[in-house]
Amino acid sequence: MINIKKFYSDIKDIKYGWHTKNGQLHEKLTEGNFVKDYKMQSVKNIEKTNHAICWEMCELQRKYFKKRKIKHKTIFAVLKKHRKLPCHTFTVFNYNNKWYWFEASWQNQKGIHEYNSLSEILDYFRNNFEDFAKGEYDKSNMEFYSYLKPPFRFNCNLFYFWCLHGRKLK
Repeated sequence: MINIKKFYSDIKDIKYGWHTKNGQLHEKLTEGNFVKDYKMQSVKNIEKTNHAICWEMCELQRKYFKKRKIKHKTIFAVLKKHRKLPCHTFTVFNYNNKWYWFEASWQNQKGIHEYNSLSEILDYFRNNFEDFAKGEYDKSNMEFYSYLKPPFRFNCNLFYFWCLHGRKLK
């Protein structure tokens, strides 16, 4: 677990930001046209620019956990039946019969949080997603999907499509 904590320490200060297809950096979702212009950056580029969104942070984390053969999942959480479909992605891993939420992107939840089960993590998340929803929030509309590594650098719509066709979690 010491190495995982060190990895967290190494990436926790990566700043929030997204890149356009042309490589232009935006530090807020409200800058530019995220849905139209976003292009997922490579893990190598994240390390170079020191900016990423949660989707990209999950790929950085996936690389770390996979290389060390640590059982993990990347989770896509989306608030369905909401006009903007707010979402967040995060990584969970299993270590010594405990589940951990590895969060390096969501400012108010950053850290490595221990739980007894994956469902405990999902319940906690569901009950604390309000600040992402920005308005009406009905936690019964929250859905979770475990998704595989995207095969290439997706745009926004392709990423949603990819995740929504992952394995739905309860």
